[in-house]
Amino acid sequence: METNPPEGFKPLFRTSPFLDHNGPFFYRENDDGTFVVGLRIQPKHANARGIAHGGMLMTFADAAFGQAAWDATDHADVVTLNMQSQFLAPTKEGDWLEVLPVLTRRTRSLLFLRGDFTVDGLAVFSVSSVWKILGAN
Repeated sequence: METNPPEGFKPLFRTSPFLDHNGPFFYRENDDGTFVVGLRIQPKHANARGIAHGGMLMTFADAAFGQAAWDATDHADVVTLNMQSQFLAPTKEGDWLEVLPVLTRRTRSLLFLRGDFTVDGLAVFSVSSVWKILGAN
């Protein structure tokens, strides 16, 4: 199955061996400097019923929010402290899944992010997370 992202999306520039195995992930920058992160659901992302595995969706969320946290801190080292998710509807093989990560609050050492993951404008997965800025007290 092709990964064919929609027009305007490019390969996500921040990656790792783990993300390379689970991707490919894509992004599109908006005029305001925010960005949308996307993923084409492939057979390797799905369970036996052809539905995206919850663990894969959490991996995608962590990658998308990690990029947002990294950008929000001018590329400081950040780690996930907490992630809460709600699975709202199935995501199937071939679906284009995307999210606009939103920074809702920042303290000296913590970031709070949330986002609704959508397929064709329908929310299928919702996540909120807390991130630690390493070295910040």
